[in-house]
Amino acid sequence: MKSFAPLLLVCALSACSTHEIKTSSSENVIAYGKDIKLTVNGTNPEIIDKLTRYLQANFLIEGFNVVNDDNVTQLVVAVSAFDPGNAALRLTIGFGAGRGSLVYNAKYLNKGKVLVDYDGAERFTGLEIAPGTKYEPTRNFGGAETSTTILLEEASKHIVDLATGKSK
Repeated sequence: MKSFAPLLLVCALSACSTHEIKTSSSENVIAYGKDIKLTVNGTNPEIIDKLTRYLQANFLIEGFNVVNDDNVTQLVVAVSAFDPGNAALRLTIGFGAGRGSLVYNAKYLNKGKVLVDYDGAERFTGLEIAPGTKYEPTRNFGGAETSTTILLEEASKHIVDLATGKSK
């Protein structure tokens, strides 16, 4: 039974998201004001629309204003890959099979200066148990719609946390 513990640890760690802040200013994004111009792009229009809505909602909750003004801090999010995964594989095989994923880059810019350049990769295996997340045991094994929602919720949370300084 003791040899099974490292395998469980590896599986749990493989469920985590990976993030890399490539560039970060010494000041928080919020120091440049609470107005944000948001641009989200990628090849899947449905995912782009949903991620935009999640980001707008999270910004509003954090007290930001999403505006259409080029003279404010700009957030450009480029989604490079999205796959909701396969619930049947997650339930029957596990160990990362059927994993959903969302890969993106988020850049906060102000007057041409890069404030934050952030590469994020969210993964959903159904094993996620973490404080502060919206994961629920019965929800974790849902299909493509559930996986998509969780991936977008997590991405938007991480991206907005960069502006508030919660991610540092």
